[in-house]
Amino acid sequence: MRVQLKRNFAGYSGTIDDAVYYYHPRLKLLLMRDYVKPKETAANRRVKAVMANLRLIQPTDAYKNNLKAYMLAYNSMKEHQNKLMLCWNNLYMKMLYAMEKVYATVDLTTITRTQMYGEDLPCISLKRAVEAGLLPVVEGYTDWDKGI
Repeated sequence: MRVQLKRNFAGYSGTIDDAVYYYHPRLKLLLMRDYVKPKETAANRRVKAVMANLRLIQPTDAYKNNLKAYMLAYNSMKEHQNKLMLCWNNLYMKMLYAMEKVYATVDLTTITRTQMYGEDLPCISLKRAVEAGLLPVVEGYTDWDKGI
């Protein structure tokens, strides 16, 4: 939901009255959603473990820039207008989850940068991920070969 306030809270993010407010810099909008505390389930515990582990990998700035460029190219294609990517880390997660489905040795709760290079996994670069079929082909993907 778009939020309109009398004062400029462009940089604000947080919770007020059971609602979460956050600013989306690319859309240049302040957004609001209901705060919902997720139920504790095995799936939630796994997602929490995956997120904690992937945070430790810390992709390079060049890799992030490749993801951002891919995202812009992806969003500009007419066939993807119903499934726009809003930020690079969503694309990063989509790629890693797709890789986990294809490669039996990959477990996102324990994967490391060393394992990625040791097993020569396609997530090492965006170009290799597209060539492996983890992400759709977009124009210019061959230029995005910076390492994670």
